[in-house]
Amino acid sequence: MQENEYRRTDKISCYFVGNSHDFSDTLLTLARTKFDNIEFCRLASVEELLELSICRPDRVRSIILNQSMAVGLKTELPMLLERFSNATVALSYRQSKPIRTILNEMRTSGPLLNLAFLPMNRDVDCWLTLLQLLICGEKYVPSELYDAVEGQTLQGVVPCEKHTTPLQTAVQDSLSLPDPALKVAKSDLTCREMQVLTCVAEGKQNKIIANRLGLSEHTVKLHIHHVISKLGVNNRTEAAVWFLEQSKMEMRPR
Repeated sequence: MQENEYRRTDKISCYFVGNSHDFSDTLLTLARTKFDNIEFCRLASVEELLELSICRPDRVRSIILNQSMAVGLKTELPMLLERFSNATVALSYRQSKPIRTILNEMRTSGPLLNLAFLPMNRDVDCWLTLLQLLICGEKYVPSELYDAVEGQTLQGVVPCEKHTTPLQTAVQDSLSLPDPALKVAKSDLTCREMQVLTCVAEGKQNKIIANRLGLSEHTVKLHIHHVISKLGVNNRTEAAVWFLEQSKMEMRPR
């Protein structure tokens, strides 16, 4: 794809900012195949993105930065958010320790506003789910990074494990029932199935879900199969997107 082709697009777009080692051609092909209604592009630097002539900047919904760009975030993040007001800006990473160190250093000079994160070391289904969340406007913070940003004023953050998330809030009452396996939640899902779906929407693998809920991996797989069947979707990614959309609708003021 030539640069001037995606400058003119009216499609919803997502920009990966980094080189071909950070975001490979295979990764971009995977994203384009999964989300064929979204334009995915790779640029070398934030400066190149800011200088790019885009006819519909409001259609840019996600900007994924390579972890090496964390150093310049304090300066570049406000400029990106001003230019692309509808976009979620996320910092990608493969190892959490260097990112935690950088975030701890950054927090001393002010709050880390409107910043999400995209771990690159997840399995394909999990990674695509997290990418979908970012495109939908959620600001995801993995639990392995949450201590580094805890106490900061992060707007619309979706943390996991240690804190209640916006996704979980939508079904909080159902999940707290004393016997979740016997109660029925919305859309004919049992509360146990909603618990499993909450974990799936957070990008957790089956083994982690099993440990968190005190189930066997086989039971988790059965719950996921039942959820997919009841919702009429094709896979766990679509089930997570359904859950996200439902929770957003329930949180809207009536």
